[in-house]
Amino acid sequence: MAASHPIVSGGPILLEPGFKFRPTDEDVVVHYLRPRAMNRPLPSGFIVDVDLLSHNPWELVPEGSAEKYYFSRRVTRWPRGNRRKRAAGDGHWKASGKDVPIFSKGINGRVPLMVGSKKTLVFYRGKAPFGENTEWVMEEYRLSEAGLMPGRVMRPKEGGNFGKCGCAAAVIAKKNDELSAALHNAIANLDRVPVLVNPDDSWVVCHIYRKKKCAMPRVVAQSYNIAGGGQVPFFDFIGQGNNPEGAASSSSLTEPPSSEKENDDTDGSTNEKACSGEGK
Repeated sequence: MAASHPIVSGGPILLEPGFKFRPTDEDVVVHYLRPRAMNRPLPSGFIVDVDLLSHNPWELVPEGSAEKYYFSRRVTRWPRGNRRKRAAGDGHWKASGKDVPIFSKGINGRVPLMVGSKKTLVFYRGKAPFGENTEWVMEEYRLSEAGLMPGRVMRPKEGGNFGKCGCAAAVIAKKNDELSAALHNAIANLDRVPVLVNPDDSWVVCHIYRKKKCAMPRVVAQSYNIAGGGQVPFFDFIGQGNNPEGAASSSSLTEPPSSEKENDDTDGSTNEKACSGEGK
C-alpha cells in the first residue's frame, strides 16, 4: 500500500514503498524549473513555492528528512541591479566555489545543450560579511542559455471563456472536483491555443540540506598485562632504517637486557602477543 507524504501546500502525494525523490541536475532544470518558469503543469508536487529569504534553512527541511527542494524567486538588491539579496532568517547565504553548468542530453545524437547552472551556498548566522558558519548548504539551480529559449504554452483563446462552451465535459468538470488530473488538463485545453512564452528567469530551485559530519577514525590502544609479568614492546626506529620488512621483523621489538635464553623466549612470546592481540 502506498504511503502518504504531506507537503507544504496542496494534497498529499502517494508514494510507493521505498520511493525517494532523487532527481538529477538535468531533471531539476528540464522537468521542474523550466516548466515552473513558463507556468506549465509540473510532473509532480514534490517541489513547492516558498519565500526563501523569510526562513532559516532548518525551518524549511521537515523533521526526519535529510533534504528538501523548493521553488523560489531571486530578489535583486536594486530595481535595475544584478546583485541578489542573500539575507535570510537570522543570517545570510554565502556563495562557495564556482557555478557548475548543467547540460541536457542531445536528441538524435545532437550535441548536449547547456540549459542551466548550479551554485552552491553556505548559510551563515549573523549579518554579512561576517557571521558564524553553519552546516546548512543550498544548491541553487537557475536557467541559462538554451533553458531560457521560448517555449510553447497553452493559453486561452482571445475572447474565449472556459466553461461556456456548452460541452458535456465542461459541465461535468463544474460538478465534480475529484476528476483525474489528466481529464482536468484535457478539459482545460478545449478552449486554448499554443503560444510562445519566454521563461521567467527569476525562478530558481533551491536544494537545501545539512552537511554530514565526517566520523573521526577510531584508534584502539594496545593493552598489555604488565601486572601479570608481561612487558611493553618498544619499536626500534633507529635500527629499523629502510628495511621494508622491518615492521614484521622480530628485531624491531627490543627487550630490556636479559640472558640469551630468556631473550629468545620473551621475544617470541611478546611478538606473538603484539600481533595476535593477546593479553587484552
